[in-house]
Amino acid sequence: MKLTSLALLAALSAPAVTLAQVTLAPLSTFGGGDGWLSPGEGGYTFLGTGNLERGLAFGNNHLYLVSRAGGNNVRILDSATGSDLGGLNVTGITGGTFAVNMAGVGGDGAIYVGNLTTSAATAFKVYRWADESAAPTVAYELNPGLPRIGDSFAVTGSGAGTVIAASGTGSSGFATYSNGTGTAVAVPGTAAGDYRLSLSLIDSDSLVGTQGGTWKFTDFSGATGTLLNSVATTSASERLLAYSVVGGFPLLATTDTVSSLVRIYDVSNPASPQLLASANNTSGTLAANGNGVGSMAWGNISGNSATLYAMSANQGIQAFTVTVVPEPQVYALAALGLGALWFFRRR
Repeated sequence: MKLTSLALLAALSAPAVTLAQVTLAPLSTFGGGDGWLSPGEGGYTFLGTGNLERGLAFGNNHLYLVSRAGGNNVRILDSATGSDLGGLNVTGITGGTFAVNMAGVGGDGAIYVGNLTTSAATAFKVYRWADESAAPTVAYELNPGLPRIGDSFAVTGSGAGTVIAASGTGSSGFATYSNGTGTAVAVPGTAAGDYRLSLSLIDSDSLVGTQGGTWKFTDFSGATGTLLNSVATTSASERLLAYSVVGGFPLLATTDTVSSLVRIYDVSNPASPQLLASANNTSGTLAANGNGVGSMAWGNISGNSATLYAMSANQGIQAFTVTVVPEPQVYALAALGLGALWFFRRR
């Protein structure tokens, strides 16, 4: 019998043990040195307080910022400094309540941007750029029958193995897109909108999602989802999230859409996330993020260090250096757990 990645993580972890300490420091080269590209900083027009920027993704050593300021824009940002390097070709992009909204990058460097549709009769459309010099093509133009979709968006895999997940309001579950097919995934035990504001794919058949209040750790196969854990968030406004493995440890990063506070959790045991660190690079009075929207993205990961980006809409982009410092006695446990995870997944 196949054990899921989330079930394995839980089985290989002691529920009350924190496996690592984490430091969360401003990326000193970003946003003029304070780790925060504030709205309108330096006269920048594609990051403001008009609720026009919700999508942010990392790939190809760049950030991709989706902005509707003055039209449809997908801006390319230097991931070290936040400097604008130009925009993707957006010729022919049309349709939807918002023609562009959220973004993700595949393992092969392909860039994906989804629209937002607020009608079950209107197709959810995803555009694909093979690289930064390419013109966009329509990767998916499908109607999964959900009343609203495109508020949350996540991408994993590459080539024919690319999987995209998206959700919205008014329905339970989420939709997945792979190999030209869109599938509405129903998850018993969840309510409408539970995956609305943020999704992060853990692998090609599991994810974590939220609209605030709880995290929903979920496996899925075809149209069937299985809720593995429903865990209360630290704050009800902790609505943005991003999952990754750093230094051998599974970490969940979150952003509070009221204060822009970023938190890091150890989710070795998804049923009992352990808060490891929190930080906030912003200052002064922030513009309200009334819709609770935005994006988070893990950047480059090297050994026990990674970069992390957080954008709560109307509150700018924060950049952090995340460093994992394992406790000496857990090295053997981490190695054993990852080895077992590899073994069972191969089977």
